[in-house]
Amino acid sequence: MSIELQSYGAVGEVTGSKHFLKIDNKYILIDYGAWQGSQEDDAKNREFSCPVPLDKIETVILTHAHFDHCGLLPKLVKAGYEGKIRSTPATRDLASIIMLDSAKIQQSERTGVFYNESDVVKTINNFRCHFYHKVKHLDDKLNVTFYDAGHILGSSIVDLEIKEKKLFGLIKKQKHILFTGDLGRECNPVTNSPETDIPSPEYIVLESTYGNRVHQSTGVALKEFANIINRTIEREGKVIIPSFAIERAQEIIYHLKTLMADEKIPRIPVYVDSPMAINATGVFNIHPECFNREINDKFISRGKNPFSVASLHCVNDFKESLQIAKSRKPCIIISASGMCESGRILTHLRYNVGSQRNTIIIVGYQGQHTLGHDIMEKNPYINIRGEEYKLNAEVHTLSAFSSHADYTEIYKWLSKLDTTKLKKIFLVHGNPESQQFLKEFLVTKGFKVEIIEKDQSYKLD
Repeated sequence: MSIELQSYGAVGEVTGSKHFLKIDNKYILIDYGAWQGSQEDDAKNREFSCPVPLDKIETVILTHAHFDHCGLLPKLVKAGYEGKIRSTPATRDLASIIMLDSAKIQQSERTGVFYNESDVVKTINNFRCHFYHKVKHLDDKLNVTFYDAGHILGSSIVDLEIKEKKLFGLIKKQKHILFTGDLGRECNPVTNSPETDIPSPEYIVLESTYGNRVHQSTGVALKEFANIINRTIEREGKVIIPSFAIERAQEIIYHLKTLMADEKIPRIPVYVDSPMAINATGVFNIHPECFNREINDKFISRGKNPFSVASLHCVNDFKESLQIAKSRKPCIIISASGMCESGRILTHLRYNVGSQRNTIIIVGYQGQHTLGHDIMEKNPYINIRGEEYKLNAEVHTLSAFSSHADYTEIYKWLSKLDTTKLKKIFLVHGNPESQQFLKEFLVTKGFKVEIIEKDQSYKLD
């Protein structure tokens, strides 16, 4: 039996996850995500086509719903893929929202439509859902099992069990290949910790987004979060939080709910100005099976909504969004996109970055050459849709709100796995600096590590 691994995205970069596992003459695709963050990435999304024959694809497995993991699935279906797409139920529901939103953006911005809403509907119809820990027999050689990755709602660590048979159907040998997708953190306020009770793998394909960083502790970050909000409100300013619509927005609302309940911050208006975030919050409410025990005990079991505060207002109408952006009244605004490259966050930034009264809080990863990265770096002048604005607003970055494990958390997760059979770790989904640091760190801990390179194929013996 021949097994080869090749990645066509998230290679020396953070977005565009696409991993192809070739087993004899058939392919398993793990994620088929879009590149994200710049106009060059948009061009790559338009130009990319599947590098293998579609009739050779056995199935597609989706680790989780973020755009950089699911965003090109409708393009694959549009090209002629008619097979199944496998994920957890929550991933399917969230991915549906993200893919439909992408189709609408392509239509409205007219920068080159590579799929439409009809393609998304066809894609959704191809999904088949699997619950955590349930072994799915794909054929007589291959099983797949999903484990909780603790990254976002429904996110999965994917275990592929490959069986090589000899005469009379007896199993000659079997091996496990583990794909982490995006690995979460033990301190995530909403989801469970990444699971470790997983069959011992021979190979791990591991993300490395924060492979060279250590996050703030959540307790320290929440105290700083409260202090920033209070200082801003005292000077009658606005707190603007660019946020990814999936998971991050809901976590921020949950933290605000907790801080208000504990009287750490005043009960001021909180606006969620992102239709996708509003829809995603609805999905959260129908998947309590994905929440951690604290959320279930404190809220779900008592019939309470963990993602709502009394002063919360969901903004659907753009006219209302514009009024809020122009208003000088103190408030908290959570809006997408998380890297400030599109969406209603741009309107809020245009009207508010010039005032020293206001504060921008960065709570997620910012890709190179994005507006969010320029703000995070506190560039004196920033460019919003071709116009230059002076950045006078206060800027803070709170890395503790990241849903990606840092390098210490990655090692902690690895140390809890059964790695007695592990031959090698392959690093994907990270910039070169973070990958090199993580490789060197893990090598000192006794692991054999390789960074996946573009256009390279790797044999898994």
